[in-house]
Amino acid sequence: MSLFMNPYSTQEVSEQRLDLAQVQFDAMSTSFNTMLRSCMEKCIPHEYGEADLNKGEMCCIDRCIAKIHYANRLVGGLAQARNVGPDHLKHYERFKKE
Repeated sequence: MSLFMNPYSTQEVSEQRLDLAQVQFDAMSTSFNTMLRSCMEKCIPHEYGEADLNKGEMCCIDRCIAKIHYANRLVGGLAQARNVGPDHLKHYERFKKE
């Protein structure tokens, strides 16, 4: 259960944890929007013929999302195996909102 949703949790919500959660949310949001834009560009033609996706477009988007998700899991697993924590991921600083 989430630290933020569990009223019986013995852990405190600190400013550092909130900052880390915000950075993780911003990074995930950016990643999702980039993935969505990339797969739509690749799989959906620029001229829309109909409101619904056809079978080919749906299959293409499914494969595109699956490949990106698989790559993301591989990179995450590698980072976890190498014990890379938030202190080592300085590039996430760019996702912090001023």
